[in-house]
Amino acid sequence: MTARRMRTVGLALVLAAGAGGCGSDDDAAPPTTTTAPGAETTTSTTDAEAGSDLPPAGALELEPLYGPALAELGLRLTDRGGLIDRTGGGYEPSATGRHLALYVEPIGERTVDEYLDGIADVAVVFGDVFSRWPGLESYDVCQEPEDDGSEPGTEPLPVTQIELTKQEAAAFDWDTVTVAELVRSSRAEPPGIALRVSASLINDPAFEAIVEEIS
Repeated sequence: MTARRMRTVGLALVLAAGAGGCGSDDDAAPPTTTTAPGAETTTSTTDAEAGSDLPPAGALELEPLYGPALAELGLRLTDRGGLIDRTGGGYEPSATGRHLALYVEPIGERTVDEYLDGIADVAVVFGDVFSRWPGLESYDVCQEPEDDGSEPGTEPLPVTQIELTKQEAAAFDWDTVTVAELVRSSRAEPPGIALRVSASLINDPAFEAIVEEIS
């Protein structure tokens, strides 16, 4: 299974620390990153619940653990993503990969405010991945757009992506973290987390208000 090369939003707010798991607007500028379809695996869900060093390689095998919390946010896991090997700057699906790439999609209609809130809300849902699986070094999660009727198998352009290493995640209180805190971290010098948003969202007044708040 090969990785598909995508482009992420190359704006001042957006960091590109390492290869990310999501694509973005075709009109956006580089940097270039890669992404991969869902990894095949024979690992059972019980392994995910048994404190294994790494989660199952397939993203949907995490549904029993995170599905209910995502459903409360109006989201669900897709079958894309899973464990990724980023050794040497690569980006390949692997059952022994130390990066976890996840994609979530709306169950129904989704507003701009819900996408903005989702930057933090989704990160909170997966906030325990490093304690649950000590072998993980980093993870990213993409919020995908509503179904636009594209052909089955077409990979949609994500609306947001947040990427954190184990060390970066430890710097936040996941019981109280806000979107503004995460955006501020992505703009810090030196940079903290990697946060990428679509061209349409970054120009929305609601997002601009967050940037204004932390400026």
